[in-house]
Amino acid sequence: MQNMKVSLIEFSVENFKIFKNKATFSMLTRKGEHAFDSNGENLLKTSLIYGPNASGKSTLLSAFIILKTGIIYSANNPENADLPYIPFVLSDKSGQPSFFEVIFSIDEQIFKYSLSILKEKIVAENLFEILSNGKEKQYLIRNEHSIKVFNDFTESEDIKTKTRKEVLFLSAAAQWNNPLAIKIVDGFENINIISGGGNGAYRGYTVKLVKENMEAREKIITFLQKADFSIETVEVKETIIPKPIEKQTVFPDKKDGFETMDIVFFSHSKFDSKNNKIGLERFNMGDESVGTQKFFDALGPIIDTIENGKVLLIDEFDNSLHPLLTKFIVDIFEKNNPNNAQLIVTTHDTSLISHKNDFIKDQIWFTEKDKYGSGNLFSLSEINDDIRNDTEFSKKYLEGRFGALPFIESI
Repeated sequence: MQNMKVSLIEFSVENFKIFKNKATFSMLTRKGEHAFDSNGENLLKTSLIYGPNASGKSTLLSAFIILKTGIIYSANNPENADLPYIPFVLSDKSGQPSFFEVIFSIDEQIFKYSLSILKEKIVAENLFEILSNGKEKQYLIRNEHSIKVFNDFTESEDIKTKTRKEVLFLSAAAQWNNPLAIKIVDGFENINIISGGGNGAYRGYTVKLVKENMEAREKIITFLQKADFSIETVEVKETIIPKPIEKQTVFPDKKDGFETMDIVFFSHSKFDSKNNKIGLERFNMGDESVGTQKFFDALGPIIDTIENGKVLLIDEFDNSLHPLLTKFIVDIFEKNNPNNAQLIVTTHDTSLISHKNDFIKDQIWFTEKDKYGSGNLFSLSEINDDIRNDTEFSKKYLEGRFGALPFIESI
């Protein structure tokens, strides 16, 4: 896989879970300290999504995961496989497709890609390049079994007949070595996503960096120290799993086919009665706080994203992390981000937006469920109110000025 630089511009979803109507999230902004230029577009480095529980924050990321997974893997779908079709159900309309669309920058081009799905088939799939003059250059137009290809996709004309109803043409074209399709798939493989409040899926990657990449290992230690965990060193030891325990326990870090697993140890300074440092004491990471473990797990994808100018989406960003830690992570992307990586998070942590002048309105988004059960998505910049960028946004939000708050009745 190439390190194909991709930046997210916009993402839209419609008729998926809570989103009945089209909801569009955007990283577009004006030129300034929070932005970078990507093919003539000013894009945000970071963005925060707020809202009550069950209002659509996690659903937005779930929709993006479906799009990303389809682009990368749908060529491997078994024949007649069910697609991840989960429509909005609180209305009298049924049988309508779910719609997903992404606008992204890759290399020196900007593309718009969209798809519509039902449970049993791809209903539509389109790919256009957005040119500097605003016009759109066609590459792919699909309406169920009718697939039309243009420009760089014409060399893959024969793939049309090989593309089954449950497979995206873009994914199939990449599998059959179309250069443009490969470039796009590689770009989406370089989007990191931490979902569901658990970073455990990335622990193996962080552990691998500690073991195999000395430079990354030192950065991980530096971040742990800057975050005030009092950790001096990190090391990984391969440990044999006793047979009786192996049979009874599921180990997330266990290597398939092996009887060993990697154990992470943190070393802390040890002091005498006069507070003189006398050495180090080693602790199994499992004995550290949940917040320390989650921060360590996330450091792998954070470092990978920053160093390679990727995109990182994190759901439930503040889960088990102190507010100063979430601010620390955001500041990495805002202030130490030479390769223009992007961070997009869902969160309830209003302390992040209590820092005056640290964010602009374009960076702050809200989800809200209406009385008919449908989710809405909007940015602070869309609210018609006299709100300056040097406002303490958290105070106004908790006062209800922006909406997107739970309505809780007193007991």
